[in-house]
Amino acid sequence: MKRIYTNADQSRVGMYQSLLEENGIQTLLKNNNAPYKEVWPEVWVVNDDQYDDALKLFKELDTQLSVPVAPWDCSECGERIEEGFGECWNCGAVKAS
Repeated sequence: MKRIYTNADQSRVGMYQSLLEENGIQTLLKNNNAPYKEVWPEVWVVNDDQYDDALKLFKELDTQLSVPVAPWDCSECGERIEEGFGECWNCGAVKAS
């Protein structure tokens, strides 16, 4: 088992853990109820053989997050989505590539 991610922001830790779990990588969350000033929550990859795959997913996510998203119109419901959002607030559809 290897630690792959830690951050003071619990929601960010949860986002990275969810990404791994959704892609079939079993994780363990540690320190999620500890006082945040003393220790930060951590995401651990349970199976060492999946660690490199997990790193690849993180790099892909970081690339997606670093690309600014211009305003767009949702193809599902037609709602105008403001700059910076990749998902429609109205219907939940993801911006088409």
